[in-house]
Amino acid sequence: MSAFLIRILVAGVIGLVIGLFTTNARSARTFGLISLGAALVTIISTEFYKEIAGPWFSDPGRLSAQIVSALGFIGTGLIWITEDKQVRGLSVAASLWLTAIVGMLIGAGLGHISTSAVLIVLLIYWATGTASKLLDKGD
Repeated sequence: MSAFLIRILVAGVIGLVIGLFTTNARSARTFGLISLGAALVTIISTEFYKEIAGPWFSDPGRLSAQIVSALGFIGTGLIWITEDKQVRGLSVAASLWLTAIVGMLIGAGLGHISTSAVLIVLLIYWATGTASKLLDKGD
């Protein structure tokens, strides 16, 4: 199997896993698709500059940088304020943004950094879930 195909598959699966920790199973596919898409754009960006653009263009990161902007825009749509002035959706928006960045890391072939990032994300979810259960028992 091609290294690119492996990166794309891993990005999709990792995004799906993060999505399952963040939301429900139906919404988790969005995380998988975002991560996969970010990996694809990163691969296209780096490969385009290696193979096609040549020495005339010097910044393969320009296309990938747009992922961060796009996710900021999408994330804004996930955040809302309720009638009683509670902010909702901020954690999901941040998780989606982070998932795109992990997808970019995987697409760039930075496996050691993406693995560390995913482990830390899962640790954060586990720790906050555990703390939430402990605090709920104390009430």
